[in-house]
Amino acid sequence: MENANGSGQLCAGIDYREKDPRVCYWNSQMKEPQELPLDFGEQAGHVACLRRILSALKRYGKKQNIRAAIVQPDLSEEGIRRTLREAYEAGFQEGQIQVMGEAESLVHFVMHQTNDIWQQQVWILEFGTDEVKATRIQANKRSTPMIVETKDPEYWYIGNLLEGNRDEKLLQHVEERFGKNSNRASAVFLTGTDLNTRDYKKSREAICFRRRVFLADLLYARGACMLAQDSREQKPYLFLSGQTLLYNVGIRSSRSGKEEVYTIVRAGLSWYEVRESCEVILCSEPLLEFVFQSMLGGEPIRAGMHLPDLPDRPGGTSRLLVEVCFPAPAQCEIKVTDLGFGELYPSSELCWKESFVLEEQEEMSHGTGYGL
Repeated sequence: MENANGSGQLCAGIDYREKDPRVCYWNSQMKEPQELPLDFGEQAGHVACLRRILSALKRYGKKQNIRAAIVQPDLSEEGIRRTLREAYEAGFQEGQIQVMGEAESLVHFVMHQTNDIWQQQVWILEFGTDEVKATRIQANKRSTPMIVETKDPEYWYIGNLLEGNRDEKLLQHVEERFGKNSNRASAVFLTGTDLNTRDYKKSREAICFRRRVFLADLLYARGACMLAQDSREQKPYLFLSGQTLLYNVGIRSSRSGKEEVYTIVRAGLSWYEVRESCEVILCSEPLLEFVFQSMLGGEPIRAGMHLPDLPDRPGGTSRLLVEVCFPAPAQCEIKVTDLGFGELYPSSELCWKESFVLEEQEEMSHGTGYGL
């Protein structure tokens, strides 16, 4: 990566769970993400705030090198699309923005630590006025890639400091979940408290017993920033969420006389990010066979796509462009365009589209062919 004058990769994590977002940024000259100081003043609305963030980021690198991830509570299909529209209106380009939920951002934060941190369970304890939000994260190291799971947050009521027994109440929760008699937790991250010995003498001892404990801030923004750093790389772990694409999408092909499946899209991406393509040469009849293999195992789903009205040409002289995207989490849309074969066989300017709705052990498709 380039780093002269901040011209290399520039990543940002945007925690947009509240009215005013909190932002971390990272470039190739930094070891860890740092908070981006921002004053939103009287600015109102997501578009104005995102525009302000983009303007601030451009002080540290070129706009085209920016990659950002946004943490938000609304992960419905419409909520994600709305956020992407707002980001584009603010000036971000397509491909520069990802959207995720709270749990996913915490997973990326934890899994970017050294592996001794996440060898066993990791707990995130967020201290509020009278309760602690406790989130548990655990990696299944026997799967490939590792599947990382989070449980729904627990809310431990411990009262406020004026009540006088906050330490005892917290101790009770800690001992029940990962106290002295359990080594299941290898690390704990704390935010919203310094866990001082005056207010938390007993619970502090239980939390710190035989495990790593860290004070941390901006966990959600930092986790999002860490994902933005390697969003296009194949990660050694996978967090399954409602946005995770569960299927590898391949096309049946032949190489050196042997049949194989060429993978166009790999599972593990967020469904709305998928924009992949490849060119193929049609060897025989006007039919393409696609294979959808679930990363969770089981028999693959196979589906044929007919190309009606494709000009009759000798085998190996029809070049096709295959484009794949996902309009919805379980809906794969495939577009095939006839490119012809040089001057000998000009393009017919025909395109075919087919949509496959992927469900476990079943499929449903609807296709159309049309001329440009």
